[in-house]
Amino acid sequence: MKKWTAIIIVFLLLVVSMPSLTAAKVDKQFERDIETYLKEVSKKRGQTVTKDDLEYSLTLYEMALGDFEDINELKGFLGEVIKSDSSNIQELYDEFGLTHEEIVSLLQEHGELLEDYIFIDDLYESIAFYLEEKVVRDPEFDQNLDVWLKGISRVRGFNVTRDHIIASLAIYEESLENFKTVERVSEYLGEVIRKDLSNLDWIYDMYDLNEQQLVQLLKENDQDINDYIFIDDLMNDLDYIDEVGLAEELAQLMEGYGLSADELENLKNHFYSIEEELVKEETINRLFDLSYRLMEFEEFDTATEITAEQAIELLSIYKELVSIFQVKIEYTLLQSGKETSLSLNDLFKMEDLVNADLKISIYNLQGKFLADLIITGEMVESGTLHDVGGKLNNGLPKREQTLSTPVKKINSSATTSTVKGAKLPATATDYGTKSIGWLIVALVGVLCLRRIRKGASE
Repeated sequence: MKKWTAIIIVFLLLVVSMPSLTAAKVDKQFERDIETYLKEVSKKRGQTVTKDDLEYSLTLYEMALGDFEDINELKGFLGEVIKSDSSNIQELYDEFGLTHEEIVSLLQEHGELLEDYIFIDDLYESIAFYLEEKVVRDPEFDQNLDVWLKGISRVRGFNVTRDHIIASLAIYEESLENFKTVERVSEYLGEVIRKDLSNLDWIYDMYDLNEQQLVQLLKENDQDINDYIFIDDLMNDLDYIDEVGLAEELAQLMEGYGLSADELENLKNHFYSIEEELVKEETINRLFDLSYRLMEFEEFDTATEITAEQAIELLSIYKELVSIFQVKIEYTLLQSGKETSLSLNDLFKMEDLVNADLKISIYNLQGKFLADLIITGEMVESGTLHDVGGKLNNGLPKREQTLSTPVKKINSSATTSTVKGAKLPATATDYGTKSIGWLIVALVGVLCLRRIRKGASE
């Protein structure tokens, strides 16, 4: 997983911003946005929806309005509103195999009406819960468990026992008693590791390992590949091992560049708020296309080798990525105690970076502060994009491949230094190109990682 960690670190080095707005202004704006949102929701639902209704819906997930930074984050969490004619819940009918009348009847059995629900997600959770209550535990559960254990033992290549299953469920704070059928246990625990490990290719790609390296990594952490029955359980431990290393790298980054814990939290929260949009197949395909376009720049040795047409292409890639990630990027030149705002065109026109640094600032589309960092000339040597771009290219799935992961269940401004005389070519500057290139590479990595995490945690 080293390359994923590296890409995230590069991302954090490049997404930076100006001082944040005052909390009072944010709070007042949020309140105004909520009032507007309530009017929109009421119109779509066909009935008056109040702030109390939003609060109640959030309590179902042990959340409150105060947990959200802005209206977009709140909207993303609450999800789609049920239309007044219920025309947008057909997929819900199909998934549960119920008609509109049957769902209404099911709700009435529990003293509820369809009109009590504002959001599709809330209705879905209730229906799933009520239907689960109706399921009777399989009287032949133990016998079917034995049959299933024999089957997965053949796949795994050694005898898998009831104790193995109990141990796997315990990882997620579950137990066999909570399942009414063996089929649901199987669905919950996911795919079994094959005896020859032939279904771990995506694990190798995801964590930048081969089979030998995986075995060695587990050994270094007092584990063995034969300790694992299910892919999800293996990934659970690999994530823990990786997170330890990532935490160390993040600590170094924060110390070296003054990146605060609040800024890291801001970045995380921003990506979380738009995650549903990011993990769509359309978005993933757009991003992969952009990343392959970026790889055309992998072979250059000096910035002067980039033509005007290539500079335009980089700018096009950058603009589309910023659009995908719903951020606003600003550049500020810091020189002799003065700050000068720069456009991307300004960056490409610069010829020298003398006794100056560049501040790259990032905001969400509502102008909310996310993070800040100072980039010096020492960070823009021409090998940077080559190195990072090459690593990313090696780790990207080929175009004909698809991202597929098992289902995993889980019940989460001051300048420090300057550089003298850094040269910036007139046509397509080294610094301008590097800044844009690094940001693109970082965003590609983050989105790929978020998609993998998303598929693994639903």
